[in-house]
Amino acid sequence: MQILEKTENKIKLNCKAKINLGIDVIGKRENGYHDVRMVMMQVDMSDIVTVSLREDGVINISGDSDMPLGADNLAYKTARAFLDEAGSGFGADIRIEKRIPMGAGMAGGSADAAGVIDGLNELLGSPLSLADKMELGCRYGADIPFCIHGGCVLAEGIGEILTPLPDPPKFRYEIMKPEVSVSTKWVYERLDYTKKPDGLDIDGIVSGIRNANLDEMISHMGNILETVTIPAYPIVAEYKARLMAKGARIAMMSGSGTSVFGIF
Repeated sequence: MQILEKTENKIKLNCKAKINLGIDVIGKRENGYHDVRMVMMQVDMSDIVTVSLREDGVINISGDSDMPLGADNLAYKTARAFLDEAGSGFGADIRIEKRIPMGAGMAGGSADAAGVIDGLNELLGSPLSLADKMELGCRYGADIPFCIHGGCVLAEGIGEILTPLPDPPKFRYEIMKPEVSVSTKWVYERLDYTKKPDGLDIDGIVSGIRNANLDEMISHMGNILETVTIPAYPIVAEYKARLMAKGARIAMMSGSGTSVFGIF
């Protein structure tokens, strides 16, 4: 998380989006969560989150988009949990400048929540370690621990077990987002995780990254969630085709969609 400005009672953070270089689902737990293996990396698209302490214990969310501004917002939930556990008595004014599209599979809401956790931790003298911050975030969203950790990782479990990876081999990417959005919960509820995309191999992606071999990385990329999202929203396939026609080496959906990225 990049700190843009900081005073005694106020902090402004740059909170980055992510794309998935590969997603596989290997099982479903009794509680409804899925066990996954994913390779995620942060990209240069970000929301700006400003956190200001207030002394009355109230949490207020503001922003300039259609995101929920009340207790349903992930940033609100994580702020409330952090402040309650810190026992500080403080509240917070949180302003979110949305640049990451919503419903895109790029962890925009999770990035904002991670920014709130990091911001409050900075303002209150860093009472939580990195592991503590990630554990708190995981209670509210499987992508939040990665957004706190950053970089490029292999994610396992429900997404909270992170193994740091080197930066991937250098490539140019382009991201496209159709107007339609999709719920991650909706996609997972309809997923048959036994139906794997051809060529998808998470270990192969990891090997390509560690070997700094772009060809090896690309040859094993894939996203099992496309098997649900694309039949329901064919425009995702159309956007993939548009990127390939522009010369992309590979084009695939990020997360549960509907954003699509191409690697050039």
